[in-house]
Amino acid sequence: MMLITKSKVASKLHLSLFSTLALSAICCSSLIPQGAALAGETKEAKDECSVTCVDPHAACVESQKVIDTLHEMAKAINKGDFEHFAEYFDDNVTTFDDITKQLLVGKQQVIARIKERYEQSVQASENHAVSYTIYQPYAKVKGNTATVTCVLRKVMGGKRPVVFESHDTKVFVKEGDKWKELHSQGLWKKVSS
Repeated sequence: MMLITKSKVASKLHLSLFSTLALSAICCSSLIPQGAALAGETKEAKDECSVTCVDPHAACVESQKVIDTLHEMAKAINKGDFEHFAEYFDDNVTTFDDITKQLLVGKQQVIARIKERYEQSVQASENHAVSYTIYQPYAKVKGNTATVTCVLRKVMGGKRPVVFESHDTKVFVKEGDKWKELHSQGLWKKVSS
């Protein structure tokens, strides 16, 4: 019979807490300083949007690769580089369009809709930067499939900045050594204006 003392339990809890804090300290770099969409940004800043990851959590080394993929996708869309952005999608990707209430199937259809909504956001933000922040992305990998949950926040600049938030679930599939989005589900809601 094994006797576990309070000090052993406290030591294990301390180690577990330390590990959790170490994992949550991993941060993604931003393209523009946070808040640039709210301040008077320069012309150069208007051409790119910011990406910041707050408290990402990777369940394992492979999970970190999925989170890194999510970060690269965000950087590509923020630059308006939809050709590069599309490289991170499986050919059979699906998503449900919350506005049209339609299931979108296939890379071409999904990318076209994302591009359309991106252009609408830039136009609605009076051609100021649109800042995206990814909060607490968590990736769970099982074999060649990964499930990612995160909170996305979009700040549309201009005279009166508007903030939207979406709680997203994404499914990725590993193709060779790259992770590609297979399905995404989220719903953008205005949280402040």
